Amino acid sequence: MCYSVYIGTTEKQEVGKFVPNETDIYFEELSEEKEKGIRPKFKNPFLYYVGSDTNCSCGLVFDSEEFDNPEEQDNKKSPTRLLEFINKRTEKEDLELYCCWDGQWDDPIKDRIELDIRTISLDKNYFGPVLNQFIVFKRKN
Repeated sequence: MCYSVYIGTTEKQEVGKFVPNETDIYFEELSEEKEKGIRPKFKNPFLYYVGSDTNCSCGLVFDSEEFDNPEEQDNKKSPTRLLEFINKRTEKEDLELYCCWDGQWDDPIKDRIELDIRTISLDKNYFGPVLNQFIVFKRKN
């Protein structure tokens, strides 16, 4: 089973698709079924599924303890791009992120946290994603 990561923004984002050996991160608009299950969790009006270099959200998962592991270097691409996106968007807005198993959109949020993206780095304390965790990345002041 795959992770599904969803992001909520206040502005429309460019959608894309997975291209093998080229894509690090992409956004997809939600199907009616996904929208129905995910919408109640979010305040921001625009919701997207976040895909990665694995053609699903699984490539966004990374353990900071593996940062220097030579076998994990390729696994940094998608998490790095996600951090870059969050850093850029939080210059303008609060950003919302939720992770669940694919198809289990109705599962309740088990953990709700607020993070300042400026305190997060891939090599020290990357945030996951963690199943059924809802994260609000606060706008930078």
